[in-house]
Amino acid sequence: MKILSICVRRGCFLEREKILSWPALWAIIFWGLSFIATKVALREVYPFTLLTLRFGMGGLLLLLFQLQKDRRFLKKFNSKDWRSIIFLALVGVSAHTLLQAYGLLYTTAIHTGWLIAIMPICIAIAARFYLGEPITLKKLGGILLGFTGVFLIISKGVLSFAVFGFASTLGDFLILISALTWTAFTVGGRGFLLRFPSLAAITPIIILGSFITFPFTLLKWEWNHLLQLSLAAWVSLIFLGIFCSGLAYLFWYSALEKKDSSIVGTYLYLEPLVTLIGAYFLLDEEIQWMTLMGGGMILLGVYLASRKISSFSPPSPPTASGTI
Repeated sequence: MKILSICVRRGCFLEREKILSWPALWAIIFWGLSFIATKVALREVYPFTLLTLRFGMGGLLLLLFQLQKDRRFLKKFNSKDWRSIIFLALVGVSAHTLLQAYGLLYTTAIHTGWLIAIMPICIAIAARFYLGEPITLKKLGGILLGFTGVFLIISKGVLSFAVFGFASTLGDFLILISALTWTAFTVGGRGFLLRFPSLAAITPIIILGSFITFPFTLLKWEWNHLLQLSLAAWVSLIFLGIFCSGLAYLFWYSALEKKDSSIVGTYLYLEPLVTLIGAYFLLDEEIQWMTLMGGGMILLGVYLASRKISSFSPPSPPTASGTI
């Protein structure tokens, strides 16, 4: 009996070790908190400057790690690859995160965390047109359930045109549009992202994203203002650059190297919950039952609709992070 008990405990421990991935969990925590940090930084920094600094710091950190692995990795890209890098930097870095940043000026971090979770459903729809993958009844149910959840979050349960008068509606729609840009990133970059190691592929994309946003900072010249930023703003900027756009990727790819991708992928369901908890305690945002109901419907819809589309998923995380 004692031997049986030991075996059971050992079996539970091994099963827990098989599922538990600290690197993946830390990556999700960083990405989940990225929306909170963005809202704090936007109180004092314009979106273009914020993103230039964020991707500059994150890209530099990734570059240092990648150069340790392969100093000649940039020479492996041909002209077609560089066209893909430019496209992915424009769509998946600059446009995607600018939409999120401007959206966060109007809506809450909690709304953003839940709405971003709809992206796998958008990818499932894209898979129907670009891969010819059939839309089964289960997937159709998941798609309808997910978008019903989106409607509940945006409308707050109000069934009238008064929804368009809510202060958060514009921000919510900008966040939804960012889900489409991430779908374009996933679809358009699938071939490129699958042909190169994850870190080697994402590093030039993030660095180029920083260069793309930099010229627009000249419209609101505030570089001489950076030294006057509050401690909270600087902590947010450093967290976004070093932790969210740098270390989180290293942790995520480390997790994928050690665990099955299907196990690591389940951690993405925790991201909106991390945002929810962080926004409640750090931003004092209100948690509404309608938002929780809509968020739950989105997650269930994503689970149903995103089955068997793994061939469409790029090496980069489909979340922040859809956050980069």
